[in-house]
Amino acid sequence: MSNIDILMASYNSEKYIESQIDSILNQTYNDYHIYINDDISTDSTLNILQNYKKQYNNIFSISQNSKRQGIKENFSTLMDKSNAEYIMFSDHDDVWFDNKIEITYKEMTALEKKYSATTPLLVFTDKTVTDSSLNIINQSHNKSEKLNTKNISFNRLLMGNVVSGCTIMINKPLKEICGHINKNAIMHDYWLALTAAAFGHISYIDKPTMYYRQHGSNTLGAKSYSLKFALQKLKEGRKNMQQAVFQNIMQAECFLNQYENILNSNQKKILKEFISLKNKRNIYFIDSIIKNHFYKSGFIRNAGLFFAFL
Repeated sequence: MSNIDILMASYNSEKYIESQIDSILNQTYNDYHIYINDDISTDSTLNILQNYKKQYNNIFSISQNSKRQGIKENFSTLMDKSNAEYIMFSDHDDVWFDNKIEITYKEMTALEKKYSATTPLLVFTDKTVTDSSLNIINQSHNKSEKLNTKNISFNRLLMGNVVSGCTIMINKPLKEICGHINKNAIMHDYWLALTAAAFGHISYIDKPTMYYRQHGSNTLGAKSYSLKFALQKLKEGRKNMQQAVFQNIMQAECFLNQYENILNSNQKKILKEFISLKNKRNIYFIDSIIKNHFYKSGFIRNAGLFFAFL
């Protein structure tokens, strides 16, 4: 059995998946097994994967869903199959730096020495943003997005996730306490981060370990920036923020229901306070945010949060 399972969810990945697989095969750390679950691709992805399996049968496994599952469920299915000591998650269209596994694994083993190998642990890193041709857009995704990675408390995670799945390594105790990702989780990485914050520890490595490829056809039409247009965008932003918070609240309700028997009294109190936000507005909403430190990352996001519920 390999020490690390690398889980990749693929879907119509023919354009980029080879460069990602090659970047994993070229890692400085090589005690791993690659598991890829395909979500019924309609292009040549499966043929590409079969070719890799022929060459690297000892470290390469592929499977395909019987029906479309989506990213979250696809990764959850892969997690269910893993029995390794550690798990990493790979998107199908990025490129890993050749020391990504080595750096992340080193931090994980340091955490286990600090907290014990039976403690649920999660390590994540920064990433470099590129265009489709791997031309660098931003050296640091987290700095460019002004994400607060210094304070990764359970309270703050309830309001917003800063842990990016494609940079994560988790240990077996976290995988076991998490089980199959809750169907109402916003995303697998968000649920893993919440679970690690509640029952173990999270560590952030403040350096990029991969190229985070941006691609797709984004068409920007000419817009008239009138006062009416500006007010409309402000209104849309307020509605979107409210919807995001309500989605986080629903996730918190599911988290409380799933883990109620093992959460401590303070964690239950925090969750109930957060869930109660759905019935609060104006000064009562803001007061609860401040009192319980349910903050987002950065001044602008928090200003938007307060504005959305005034």
